[in-house]
Amino acid sequence: MAMMITGSLIRNARREKGLSQVQLAEGICTQATISSIENQNACTSFDILAKLCRKLDLRITDVARNSRYGDKVFSYIEDDMRNHLYADANKHIDQIDSKKLDSRCMKGKYHCCRGFIELYINDDIEEAIYNFNLQLTQYSTDKSTFYEAWSNLGIGLAYQKLGKLCRAESFIDSSSKILSKVKKEGKHTMIAIVDLYVDIIAAYAELGKHQRALTLIHEILHELTEQDLIYKADVLAELESKCLYAQGEVIQATMKQFTAMFVAELRGNTDLADKILKRNQSHIIEMVKNELSKNEGNPTFIK
Repeated sequence: MAMMITGSLIRNARREKGLSQVQLAEGICTQATISSIENQNACTSFDILAKLCRKLDLRITDVARNSRYGDKVFSYIEDDMRNHLYADANKHIDQIDSKKLDSRCMKGKYHCCRGFIELYINDDIEEAIYNFNLQLTQYSTDKSTFYEAWSNLGIGLAYQKLGKLCRAESFIDSSSKILSKVKKEGKHTMIAIVDLYVDIIAAYAELGKHQRALTLIHEILHELTEQDLIYKADVLAELESKCLYAQGEVIQATMKQFTAMFVAELRGNTDLADKILKRNQSHIIEMVKNELSKNEGNPTFIK
């Protein structure tokens, strides 16, 4: 379905930058697509429109007339945020004029995302808490429960940065409870829910609440098994190993490290697999190699 836009804004911005249609299209689309956008006021690809707006320093909210553009923009921002790509999320959110958002849900999403950008890009904890609170107190809706969990986590992480650990724990607890409700009601994808749980578990681990983290890890791993998924099972296994190490359960923790490594290799998460193989557990790998090398003349599968 084509997105209705104001093509004249694209054309005027292009001319102000001294670009031809061919130059604007380079690396994004064809010249014919630019011509269609400018003259027919329609664009069939949100990806193309987003890239054009970025190249022309335009806000999507100024160009798009389709009332559903906000959902698409926020899907990009949410993906960036869940992957901790806050600089990329910042680029996307700069394309939004918050005054033109036409629903409480979208405004709530905006302030939640803005909160994390303030926390991790601008290092402005006070402004981050302000934005998270706006989402929770003014723009909370039945459709935005996932963002309520996210905003509570954000406030918890902000207080953790401030060294106010009791407050941090309280908000992280709230985030976990809300997310449990979201999971039961099926209001969000399991992938997104796991991403947020990973951040909650990591926060608990940093606060020294290892048993609480372990309980959540086992719960989420069980859910993943029930749905025949291994999404972030490697990350969860590594977090479990850290908690077990902290509790002095060295053997179990080491075994979980190798579980994380094997699952990471299955998932193509080479960064985690290499970290465990070449750094975390390199001493054990070398010890095994040395023992096996004593079997002179007998081939092994370890290289």
